[in-house]
Amino acid sequence: MKRMRTIQPKWINIPDVVLIEVFKYLTDSERAKAALVCENWSRIFHSPCLWRFRTFEMGGYKAQIYGMRACKFAENFGRFLKYLVISCSHPSYHTCKLFQKSIDELFATLREAETQLYEFELCRLELERYWKYDTPREKLISIFSKFLKTQKRMLCFDMSSAQLPAYGGCRVLDAIAHQSGSSIQDMLMEDFFHSRLAVHQVQKFHKVIGKFTNLKYLSLNYNCLSDEILEIFTKSLQRKLHFLNIKVFRFDPHFHRISGLAWKQFAQSCPCLRVAFWFESVGMHEAIAPILVKEAPVKDIHIWSGYDDDLDWRLSDTIDHITNTYANMIESVSFELDNTQEIIDQPLLHLVSKCKKLKELSVNAMVSIKTVEDICEMLREKTIDLTMLHVTFCGISSQLVSEEELEHMRRHYSQILQERGTDFRLHRFDF
Repeated sequence: MKRMRTIQPKWINIPDVVLIEVFKYLTDSERAKAALVCENWSRIFHSPCLWRFRTFEMGGYKAQIYGMRACKFAENFGRFLKYLVISCSHPSYHTCKLFQKSIDELFATLREAETQLYEFELCRLELERYWKYDTPREKLISIFSKFLKTQKRMLCFDMSSAQLPAYGGCRVLDAIAHQSGSSIQDMLMEDFFHSRLAVHQVQKFHKVIGKFTNLKYLSLNYNCLSDEILEIFTKSLQRKLHFLNIKVFRFDPHFHRISGLAWKQFAQSCPCLRVAFWFESVGMHEAIAPILVKEAPVKDIHIWSGYDDDLDWRLSDTIDHITNTYANMIESVSFELDNTQEIIDQPLLHLVSKCKKLKELSVNAMVSIKTVEDICEMLREKTIDLTMLHVTFCGISSQLVSEEELEHMRRHYSQILQERGTDFRLHRFDF
């Protein structure tokens, strides 16, 4: 009987699609070495899909070295690049100018390569905080504007925490809108302008923001909004915008009011709109309640009271206001009130029992263990339908709750809530 010869698989027979997947797991240097194996692998090395995504670290004292590496990549593969993330970690007064020069060289190289991005991300530039001198700051704004003006089909733009001045920020936005105003779907500009600016009063911002006509996701600060801005959105984003995330920050102007009529018209023009409010270092009832008007389609609310103690925040009144205003629509609530001594047991129970669409509840505050037990019992009896319940006992309440009691509650309710599909967590926080 003739023995059959075993055919050994050979790398040369591997299909391109499989080989490309292998190359995706390699570092740049490993890919370069693999490209020397044969002509076929060298061809695979130059496959555009291997070079679509790139993150450049360009901050710190090695900004110049990082910039040279980034420029080298841009020379070789810039024409393939579609998703660009730039990190400016650990900025300081001493490294800002280095960063500005590196960005200038990188963007010049990308323009020469005719790079067309789908996504651009540069978070935490923090011009207000670290950029001591106006000249490199103004040069950087010019560099961004010149490059972004060449982008024709951008889908996502993220420069959150850039802290740009009013004119400079509007200039950057105008550059993006020049050719990508009708294509961008996601725009993250939380803290895009520096604090203390009443951006909603800047006429240039009114003109620029209306040029973005295809937004589905928008994140920005409350000081960028007004009746007039919502009217612009009502016309330019009709039936387009799905999510609006609004940050209300202590040092931003936030005592102007948006009318219920403006919210109502905006909500009617974007029927799928979901609004989320993030209050940071804002706890006073008279500051929060007037912002949360019933006509706004608010689904998510997060309140972090910050670090400063204030005994007159009237947090119970704020929680009652949320309950009474959004009982039929609120889906996610988070309270980080770990620096207060105000007990919120009754308003919290009232919120949980009345807000039938509430799915996620996270509480870091003065609550009693009995209140949490009552919420767990409501879940067990299926009178509420939370998918997430996170509670951290802090202040005096953490001193009154022992780890043994928490462990007993976990054992008693974990299996029941797991069967209900509820993410259940209990913690203590002692100052």
